[in-house]
Amino acid sequence: MYDQKSAYVDIGAWMNHFETLRKTMVDTQVRPSGVSRTEVIDALASVPRELFVPEHLKNLSYIEENIVFESGRFMVQPRILGKLLENLLIKNDDSVLVVGSGCGYMAAVVGKLAELVVGVESDKALIESSEQSVIEAGIDNVIIVESELALGATQHGPYDAIIFEGAIDKVPDVILSQVKEYGRIAAFFSERNLTEARIGIKVNGTLSWRSCFSCDVPVMKEFRKLKTFSL
Repeated sequence: MYDQKSAYVDIGAWMNHFETLRKTMVDTQVRPSGVSRTEVIDALASVPRELFVPEHLKNLSYIEENIVFESGRFMVQPRILGKLLENLLIKNDDSVLVVGSGCGYMAAVVGKLAELVVGVESDKALIESSEQSVIEAGIDNVIIVESELALGATQHGPYDAIIFEGAIDKVPDVILSQVKEYGRIAAFFSERNLTEARIGIKVNGTLSWRSCFSCDVPVMKEFRKLKTFSL
């Protein structure tokens, strides 16, 4: 016989389990990595990662590794996302483009910091699941649009900041054109078996880059051989 009371207890215990893991993630992965901005820590502490992970991978939601999905997309590990956002300095009136938004988690976290977030994704199944996850997380300022990643989303730009959710070789000119003057681009660059997070600021139509930290982030296949803007 179905016991509704027991079912509620099980669900509550499951939710408490993930809340504990999320707090542990912040205290043992994010803070020790040098992330100190209160708004970044609060964003990571408030968005349930487990909502954005397929059912068979939910137990891995808070591991200190990238989570790779069957589609080839991935969820960047918490400390890397925290350090990237620490350096990007998103403001609460910013509009932000997330390129290769995948499961929607990064876009959801950025949604806690910015006024508007637009995620670009080419995988229809991921678009549907990420939209649902964003709704379940109670975030109402994130839009997911279907497009080739290298084209961005001109219809909602220009943007104060653009984030590539995965390593790239080059930034396409069409995406460079979608960031405002004095806007920022955050990207992971893969060169000679080394991946480095960098922040670029657009001044007079040209990006000036600074290195932030080395990391382990997979390359997005859509950007491996683009012959466009080079560093």
